[in-house]
Amino acid sequence: MVLKLNEIEYKSISEIDKNLLYEFYSIAFPSKNKILYKNWSWIYRTSFNNSQPIVALYKNKIVGHAGLISNKLSYGNSIFNGIWFVDFFILTEFRNIGLGKILTKKWMELEDFHLTFCNKKSLQVFKKFNWIENYNYYKSCKIINPLKWLPFVNSLDSKIINKFNFLNLFNRPIFSKNVNFIKLSNNTNILVDLINNCNYDLKPNQSKIKILRDKEWLEWRICQSPFIKNYYLFLIENSYSIVSLVTVNKKKKLNIIFSNYESSNFKLLLNQSILRWSIDNNVDIVWLSINKFESENNYKKIFKKNFKLTFACNSKNSIVSNDMLKDINNIQGIDSDTDILSYNNNT
Repeated sequence: MVLKLNEIEYKSISEIDKNLLYEFYSIAFPSKNKILYKNWSWIYRTSFNNSQPIVALYKNKIVGHAGLISNKLSYGNSIFNGIWFVDFFILTEFRNIGLGKILTKKWMELEDFHLTFCNKKSLQVFKKFNWIENYNYYKSCKIINPLKWLPFVNSLDSKIINKFNFLNLFNRPIFSKNVNFIKLSNNTNILVDLINNCNYDLKPNQSKIKILRDKEWLEWRICQSPFIKNYYLFLIENSYSIVSLVTVNKKKKLNIIFSNYESSNFKLLLNQSILRWSIDNNVDIVWLSINKFESENNYKKIFKKNFKLTFACNSKNSIVSNDMLKDINNIQGIDSDTDILSYNNNT
């Protein structure tokens, strides 16, 4: 039997039976199916602007999914609504029939501004709608304890391996006494004050388009996060980094998901302090979730391993061109779903 596209129906995620969602997520995203199933309303920010992921169904079975995260963008004195494209997946047997193009078109009709980090297959679809890409984004890391990454030591006691972490003896960066380490689940008011006082993204007359992180965004992204128990703040004066601390497959990972620096000196001091704290607390790897191409040699010395990401975007608004949107300069790991990808079903 030949499948016809007109036999597929499209619905918002809130209209879908929860059992169907869990069945689909288990096939499409097995490493985070439980996380998506339990938290999709928060992850996709369905409370904002009435934009919801689009689900394709065939004979009461989910065959395609186009997730999204709503956000705000600012340019000059204007504020626009945009969406991140995330969790784009079509079941294998329903590919190459044009379903991806239809889902993308329906996605794009929701807002004028579209952003994503994607793979090559998704990019091929998006480029059919005049999207453009930027390859100057990276996911960067610093391995703390190299022994933990050798397959034959996985069965050994972690406490024993930690004693042989040579970074504890050599190459120990400075931890400044002026840097505070704060658990965010008990101190969200500190972050609220920092965002209100230091967020230069909120200032008008910008020459470039930026992600807007306002009080409403902060309430959703941090205060209501199901992962807030994993969030910590490294703070010195008005410079700070938000990190997420998780343990996956017996490895302790620290992800830097958002930072705001008053100067390059504070930037170096904060990152050196994060690294030192990680060494002292048996963290196995430090990730910088989103790193736009860095030219600072001192910064490169900290995060030596870099993995190129593909950022793609599209603007349907005549005020902001594709090229302007491509060079948006304040994207960080907290904006898309890169932080959520660090968790697994046991988190």
